[in-house]
Amino acid sequence: MQPGFAMKHRVSSRQVKSIERAPSVAIEDEARSYFFYHYAIGFSKVFDVLALFDIQPHTDRHLYESVTAASLAFFSFQFDCDDARRMAARHYLLALPMVNQALKAPQSVASDATLLAILMLDLFEKILHNDPGSTESRMSHVNGALALVKLRGHDRFQQYISLRLSARLSTSLLISCVAAGAPVPPGLVQLRTELEQFLDKGDPKWQLTGLAIEFVNLQSRIRGGSLPRSDVICQLSHLDIKLVRLAETMPPTWHFDRVLLAEPSERALEMHFDVYPNHAVTQATNVLRIKRILVNNALRTECAGQSTKAHPTVCCCKSCDMLVHNVDELAKDICGSTAQFTGLSKHPVSRTYGAADKACCFTLIFPMYVAAVYASSSTMIRPWVMKQLSFLCEFVGIRQAKNVAGILEKNADINPWAVYTMLGSYAFAA
Repeated sequence: MQPGFAMKHRVSSRQVKSIERAPSVAIEDEARSYFFYHYAIGFSKVFDVLALFDIQPHTDRHLYESVTAASLAFFSFQFDCDDARRMAARHYLLALPMVNQALKAPQSVASDATLLAILMLDLFEKILHNDPGSTESRMSHVNGALALVKLRGHDRFQQYISLRLSARLSTSLLISCVAAGAPVPPGLVQLRTELEQFLDKGDPKWQLTGLAIEFVNLQSRIRGGSLPRSDVICQLSHLDIKLVRLAETMPPTWHFDRVLLAEPSERALEMHFDVYPNHAVTQATNVLRIKRILVNNALRTECAGQSTKAHPTVCCCKSCDMLVHNVDELAKDICGSTAQFTGLSKHPVSRTYGAADKACCFTLIFPMYVAAVYASSSTMIRPWVMKQLSFLCEFVGIRQAKNVAGILEKNADINPWAVYTMLGSYAFAA
């Protein structure tokens, strides 16, 4: 294979740090290098197949423009670069008609390059169009990609690139449904069924996404009022049991070590913190905790509605107490996962946070926000999280952390998935 765009832009963590300080390098080149490091060989690797494509202006132009648009969008979000944002929009507008044209051409409609191009356009939308109200734009590209995968046929899953892109699509579409509060389309369920013939069904992340589908669809039915309260409580309880079982059966490679502290630290909620094998395990474990917090909070709401304040039942009161305890313990566990990445230094100004450090810290923002919103006031988690968010903004350089701290300070009644969308968190999953 001849090295193309992706292969030419392999960079190390050390090189990424130097890229941030090299104003003489063209913004597009900086953005591509940083994008490739993050998504193909470094932090995330969810698009590791980028290295297998020859992405050049003269070959598969629609893919080249789509990758360039996503790269510049990612760069602009990370470094608050207006020039990169404008360039990203320009390349996006160039890519759209090219992708549409590729979808009309028999020789390119079912190609891997076209499917990857659509996923890149979806990534662009998630990063830059992070208005919680823009549901249509968040869903348009992934729905189109789902139709394309159906056209391609499941025989293509035997090929590595096709399998990886289709698996990524299933995750992208699920997260889009979660953020939009929309039920999961039957096509996604069918895609997962077909993918399971080629993937490890025992993988914890795969099992977690399956349970997430159950939760999304259950939430949709609850909002639609089609279930009696007794059924809602029963189904939520069963879902929580499944999540607990998944947490208890994690493989040894997912286990964390608890480190006890000799003295208090501003970076630790309690007198300990937890060390995980890597950032991907930390993120996935916190996703599981977030699901359990939301399920237990929904149960708490339903149980509270089952009896009036004037006539509470003993059973219901005990259940509510247990649910409150569950939420508080899960929130504490989320807080315990942060110090591994923020550090415990009393003098943070002396530490330099590189690109990988910043990416790891960014993934902590939404879990901490959920912990702060749903934990009891007696845990003091909310003020602690606000301090951590200020720290992430001031010392790690994550400006979005300040915005989330502001939401908590105002005690605004905001759907947590609106905050998730505002953060563009979908685009920064490990």
